[in-house]
Amino acid sequence: MRSFIICILLMLYFPVMFAQQIITGKVIDRATKAPLPFAKVYHSQDIQSLTNIKGEFSLELPPQSSGLKISYPGYVLLDLDINKFANFYHIQLSPLPKPVEKQKFPTETARDLVQKAINCKEINDPELYLKNYSYSSYNKLFVDTQQPSITPRGRNFLSERVSKHLYKSPHLKKEIVTGVKTPGFEEPVYEVLTLNLEPKSIYKDDYPIYGSRYASPLGKKALKNYEYKILDTVITGGRPGYMLYFKPKRPRVVAGWEGIIFIDTLSFAVQGSRTRLNGQIEIEIDEDYEYFPDEKIWFPIKSRVTLKPGTGGKDISIFGGSIALGTVQRKSSILNTVLAPGKIENDLQLTSVTNNYDFALIDEVNIEKRSAAILVLDEAHDHSINFWEINRQQPYTLEDEITAGKVEREILTGNILRKKEVLNAISQGFYPVEFWDFDLSKFIKYNNYEGFRIGAGGETNEQFSRRIKLEGYLVYGFKDRAWKYAAGGGLLLHRRSGTWWNLNYTQDIREVAGHQYLKGVNDFSILEPRFANISYYYAFNSIKTSLEHRFTPRLDSELQFAHSDISQLREYAFLNKGVLYRDYTIAEAKLSFLWRPFSKFLSTPHFHKIYDKRYPVITGQLSQGFSGVGGGNFNFTKLGLKAEYEIIREDRSVTQVTMEGNYGLGELPLTHAFHAFPNNPNKPEILNRFSVAGKISFETMYFDEFFSDRQASVHIRHQLRPFHISKNINPEFAIISRHVIGDFKNIAAHRNIKFQTLEQGFNEVGLELNQIFLGLGLSTVYRYGAYHLPTFRENFSLKFTLNLKI
Repeated sequence: MRSFIICILLMLYFPVMFAQQIITGKVIDRATKAPLPFAKVYHSQDIQSLTNIKGEFSLELPPQSSGLKISYPGYVLLDLDINKFANFYHIQLSPLPKPVEKQKFPTETARDLVQKAINCKEINDPELYLKNYSYSSYNKLFVDTQQPSITPRGRNFLSERVSKHLYKSPHLKKEIVTGVKTPGFEEPVYEVLTLNLEPKSIYKDDYPIYGSRYASPLGKKALKNYEYKILDTVITGGRPGYMLYFKPKRPRVVAGWEGIIFIDTLSFAVQGSRTRLNGQIEIEIDEDYEYFPDEKIWFPIKSRVTLKPGTGGKDISIFGGSIALGTVQRKSSILNTVLAPGKIENDLQLTSVTNNYDFALIDEVNIEKRSAAILVLDEAHDHSINFWEINRQQPYTLEDEITAGKVEREILTGNILRKKEVLNAISQGFYPVEFWDFDLSKFIKYNNYEGFRIGAGGETNEQFSRRIKLEGYLVYGFKDRAWKYAAGGGLLLHRRSGTWWNLNYTQDIREVAGHQYLKGVNDFSILEPRFANISYYYAFNSIKTSLEHRFTPRLDSELQFAHSDISQLREYAFLNKGVLYRDYTIAEAKLSFLWRPFSKFLSTPHFHKIYDKRYPVITGQLSQGFSGVGGGNFNFTKLGLKAEYEIIREDRSVTQVTMEGNYGLGELPLTHAFHAFPNNPNKPEILNRFSVAGKISFETMYFDEFFSDRQASVHIRHQLRPFHISKNINPEFAIISRHVIGDFKNIAAHRNIKFQTLEQGFNEVGLELNQIFLGLGLSTVYRYGAYHLPTFRENFSLKFTLNLKI
């Protein structure tokens, strides 16, 4: 019996005795108690770590380790004895008793070193120096506790990805995902591909991560934005380098990193980096590089990105904070409250580790220019275990093995798939119920002509069919006492190119001279600013058919043919060739496109999605009316072109410019002409006109005041960086300037209506204070120039703004 007990004890103690020991701790200044960031904690040349911004570190030691060394410039070297029963150490370093002679480096100052690194980008940045290259990567992304548990219990979320990366000079890049796997889910979670958790080149002017852009420590304005200090010299890959410490000069003005860069002493190339950011979220990025002697270049081979809870105000999540699975930190929002997201486990972090391998740095690379930046192959989710064993570049632990079962249970108990479905639909303006997605904009609206417009509408989703969709709506206007409705459907001809054939019948009303692009960017909005004040409509019933096709990920198009019977709701009539028309028929063809030349897209076997919106965004449309074809009464041509541009600066100020031109010629009735999006109700008093301000509408231009058959407009909006008051209150101050010029050739043909033209140019300027509280703000705009009116109250607009982020 005694022997049996001894054997059992030995079996229990033996693994502990020879197991790896994980040591954690914090390094501070003995006198000031301030943390010492990037202090060196090491057991040997191969086993070492650096403290983070808070002075914290974690180091895995071999069995039977007895000591550590901790060093920091200007402080006494400390030898620390390791106690096998202690895992956390509170370490205090003492400053050197007297000044020591500064270590002499070949460069005079840290600023000189940074300037040389910037000047040498063309021979050190792989994207500038190499004409072509390719490599493979393996990425493991997981959500887990910050402190590993003794007993494996599975991760909160896990995803694996194998990709082939291609680059062709000057700036053509592509990622082909050959394998993707999300344990616990039947289908891969493609959202992880758009999280932007792989760090971009530190040589660039900005260093974006997880949806935010930050000033790079080696960008053009690096010396203006950062302070630098040489801490030490190191050997990396057999080559000497400087350990360069940097921190932001103006952290409240320019969002920047704190950390260290290892700079090669001979080529001034980056050998690696350790960057940290403490803010709404805590971010840690570690990058390792390898030197390729044949190409004489350092190339990134491994990165580790860790996101931890910060001060709050931003989600850290795979699906969004309204879904507990995969969430580390949740911000306050409407969706996060309404969808009952569940409790988040404490002490979680999101980690993404990427290993690069199979480098080909000089081979010719062929990239299809018109393809998506990230392309997921059809067979990427359908691989055997052999594929993953061959391509895994990191250990697949017991913790990983048991994750699938844990995630499956969470999916069932937390109703995750339903919440994910609702979240995706709401972001597009719909709410799903079984196979039908209700259009949230159809439930209730208000305008001056219909009064309350109440009803329902929507379209089928993939539960109904992946190739066929049905759509429609039925609404009732309580003021005009009339029903409006539409019914139609579509057939998917090709999924990857988004090719749909559509057929639709509609009987409704439409705003007079309201030009709409078939392929405009329709961002969902809870409240449409102009809609409530519109009073001038015409009635129509139309049948139309269209073909949608995506020529490239960046170029989307639609060709539509429509036959519409138009009826006037006022006394307006159009005189054409001696005939006075009140009701008429329009036979029209439209060709519309949406071009986003620099945006980046994800293409999967199931959907196509923009994940990095860049500017400009250009929308165009050509319309042709036919006389004598299909009963059409008028022959006309219309052209519309709109360009949107946005500049986000390092100090977080934003400038937005929207330019639009419209041109019409031929037999063009007023219903199909243009207005400049007026948004000022026809009421005498300022407070009576108090309503919602729009983003690209003229707030001091009265409804039905101006019409044009040709016009050009520009909207300029400059927003200063937000004023930080508290976690939830960050008001934004903006300056607005709007201008439009236009003309109308044959005003005499438009009977029973009076309006002005814009040949002298209409101008207004304004100020906005947005996001004062719960998305609400104030807008003041003043009208000046040729169309300035006699009294102040006629030229002044006071409204509220609503920028509600759900």
